[in-house]
Amino acid sequence: MDYEKIGNFISTERKAKKLTQAKLGEMLFVSEKTISKWENGNGVPDTSTLPKLCEILDISINELLNGERLSVDEYKTQAETKLFELQEAKNASEKRLLKTEIVIGVSTTLWFFFVLFISVYMIEKLNITTLPAILIIVSFVFTIILIFYCLYLEQVAGYYICKHCNHKYIPTFKQVFFAKHIGRTRNMKCPKCHQRTWNKKIIK
Repeated sequence: MDYEKIGNFISTERKAKKLTQAKLGEMLFVSEKTISKWENGNGVPDTSTLPKLCEILDISINELLNGERLSVDEYKTQAETKLFELQEAKNASEKRLLKTEIVIGVSTTLWFFFVLFISVYMIEKLNITTLPAILIIVSFVFTIILIFYCLYLEQVAGYYICKHCNHKYIPTFKQVFFAKHIGRTRNMKCPKCHQRTWNKKIIK
């Protein structure tokens, strides 16, 4: 699947409809940055977003995933193949992201406590204070940065479904950061109906 070709096609059709990236993002309940990412070939729309995007741009899903307008014969030949490929690739990618999040999270926690242990040992047994203090500060800052990165990975992988209106959505980083959570189940406000519910991360 040619992400760059798809991105150029989205950009061309968006401009033909005289829509800005911000306006298209508003209509799809995604950020302007997400639209830009698609158009730059750094990703493709989620399968839950495809129907609405195609409706707005007045194109078919197969045309979108092929990155060009299709004739009737071409449309039949390509029917559903690209959609299946997209879903499979997206699922595999998101599962890798969440595995990476777990590895980073566990490794960072173990590293921080290791540095803390070594620093306490140096202070109490070797009577060294400056170096341990520097190690703790650097380790703490590094840990915070990696925690934010893990939150980012969790934000972009998968989606949530509102229990009130069944709207599928990908939350913003701010929502993920401030939401109450138990594991990957978070209490967030739906961008469509604005109701707050506990929803579990979904990756098929």
